[in-house]
Amino acid sequence: MSDRSISSPTPDGDALLAQADALHDEEPQKALKLLRALDIATVSTSRLQRLSFLLDHVLGEKFELWAEALAGQRALVRQAGADATPVTFRHAAIAAQVAGDTALARDWTQALAASSDAPLAKARALVSLGAVGFSVSRLGAESAGRLTLQALQPLAALHATPGNGLDAAFGAVTNNLASELLERPLDDLAQPDLRTALQLCAEHAQRFWERAGTWVNHERAHYLSAMAANALGRGADGVAQARAGLALLDQFDHDGNERVDRAFLELELAMGLRLAQLPGRADALARALALAAQFGKPWLDRWFAERNTRNEALARHYGR
Repeated sequence: MSDRSISSPTPDGDALLAQADALHDEEPQKALKLLRALDIATVSTSRLQRLSFLLDHVLGEKFELWAEALAGQRALVRQAGADATPVTFRHAAIAAQVAGDTALARDWTQALAASSDAPLAKARALVSLGAVGFSVSRLGAESAGRLTLQALQPLAALHATPGNGLDAAFGAVTNNLASELLERPLDDLAQPDLRTALQLCAEHAQRFWERAGTWVNHERAHYLSAMAANALGRGADGVAQARAGLALLDQFDHDGNERVDRAFLELELAMGLRLAQLPGRADALARALALAAQFGKPWLDRWFAERNTRNEALARHYGR
């Protein structure tokens, strides 16, 4: 993003940001245009963190305009000043690292560590992992798996690091990476490095959320692990993870506020039972469908239908 486009006056930066945020996946070209028209000086301080993500996600990940994303991050960090958050520094450091500005990447990674009360090595690992997360969608299966495994190498030691600074961020980044990998084309799921990377991402996400998350984070980590296991054709593991997530809902969700989560967990339970050729699949699927019928929101209906369709494709892929 050029300094000229960043400073172009706009009537309301928050409004442009909200528009870009609402359509960045469905209409990335339009989101790019909106972000380029946005004057960072008119964006509320509380919204700068979201903008920092969109600069990397849209300009960098979707269009490989990392130099432009970096220019935007420079302006954003200046605008945020003392209010810059760890998330802001993380996305800025990622843009600098991918764009090849080692000095800025170093400075912002140090700022990330300091603002999070975390060791510098932990911040470096998070930035490197985040950079891979914004890159794997454009890579072939082998390259995506290999680069993810390289970025995951430091994480085993981090679980033993005192304090939980950045643990929630690691939980989110590894969750997103696993979600990206498990939705790859079916043939990609046979690639050994990608398979290992997917399994490890889900395992790391679960461990980081256990340290830093709420019971809802723990439950959703089980859901991620269930999806990952089923994507890899490991139905018994998918069953165990889905049942663990459902058990947490039984224990804590007394008012039924997480009925959507329950529907998706039941769907993965049904899938795991199908892959493992165990009884109970029809009942689990019936429970999932009954819950989904109560969503009442088109985007949720769409998401559930897409997940169900994907599971059907996985079942055929694994001969079940």
